[in-house]
Amino acid sequence: MFKGVGNEDPNQFWFVVRVVWEVKGVMDENIKKSTLVSALQDHALTWYIKNSNDNLNVGIADIQAALNKEFSEPKSETQSIIGLKETAILPNETPWEMD
Repeated sequence: MFKGVGNEDPNQFWFVVRVVWEVKGVMDENIKKSTLVSALQDHALTWYIKNSNDNLNVGIADIQAALNKEFSEPKSETQSIIGLKETAILPNETPWEMD
């Protein structure tokens, strides 16, 4: 399920959706759209309904690009957290010893 709120990662959502399609052998675009819509909730579902009314024939790749653009967070926050974790490593430690 993807709600489009908080720190949900749309790329991870798409990864899972595509794996499900592959495992189930789903090839038909319309079935893919149906299963996609059934996995959306809350803000993400509202966003999809608003946008799909304008473009009924839009493909899966276009939906993915639009959803990622709408729900992706800025990369700078993630990069800052990684930078802080790297500076917290003591001279004799490796990143694997920090836990």
